[in-house]
Amino acid sequence: MQKPVTKAQGMLLLIFVNVMWGLSFIFSKAALSEGMPTMTLALIRYVITAAILVPLCLRQEGGIRLRRWAPRAFVTTLLGITVYYYFEYTSLSLTTASAASLIASLIPMMTLLARMLFFRERIGALRWGCVLASLAGVYLVISADADGGGGSLAGNLIMILACLCWTGYILISPKLMQACSATRVTTWQAVAAVVTLFPFALAERRDWVPLSAHAWLCVFLLAAVCSALCYVLYGISIRSVDSLTVSLSININPIAACVGGALLLGESLTGAQLCGGALILLAVLTDALESGGVLHKRQNWG
Repeated sequence: MQKPVTKAQGMLLLIFVNVMWGLSFIFSKAALSEGMPTMTLALIRYVITAAILVPLCLRQEGGIRLRRWAPRAFVTTLLGITVYYYFEYTSLSLTTASAASLIASLIPMMTLLARMLFFRERIGALRWGCVLASLAGVYLVISADADGGGGSLAGNLIMILACLCWTGYILISPKLMQACSATRVTTWQAVAAVVTLFPFALAERRDWVPLSAHAWLCVFLLAAVCSALCYVLYGISIRSVDSLTVSLSININPIAACVGGALLLGESLTGAQLCGGALILLAVLTDALESGGVLHKRQNWG
């Protein structure tokens, strides 16, 4: 049984997790820049992740079987890993890590729209404003001059497809996570991802090239830290931190990616992309505060 952590410890863990998830764009970009094919990178990442998580899950859960929840878990694996990483890594091979991370910030707004369309959730004028502001921000990010921003329109548009996949994952996952432990689900998905990614990676075998130690270090950090370790720490942190804080922490991801892109990859953003990113982050922040009741002073601060 995992020992609970204090709220302060949970917040520190949450910050660490989101910084690493932001830096995962940098690590991925570095490996792809040396010629590692997209699905090969995804496969190696999840082979290492599964190798770490399976023993942990066996020790904590006694097994990884999901029984009647396996079909739903398989669909989430396809959406949230196999297809998602095909689009994300293809996007990163064409555009900057900074631009891709800013576009990924659109996911909360996409999820809100999906809930409205498929679950008939009603949203007020303020949240509609957040949606429109985030869409305007994404337009500024993806339409910026490729030469000025170091990116590509095609890569930016492909990242939107990745966001759609992750939105689908978010909509399908709640019942699965309620029925099974997060550790068991995550481990099952990692193993399933190895199976689903393998044929695509094998099809890229003619493109396999020798990589530097630096690229392999990035792959290891992606798997061991950004996937395996962060999944576990995230599950621990959300038990002691309120849902509003968890939502707001999403804003750390693109900030970490943009700073990391500038310092480690020499990337830069155009003025339009910076304004677009600020619009997206402001929209997500405002929506999180609105949904949490903070803007109406309903939050119990005691």
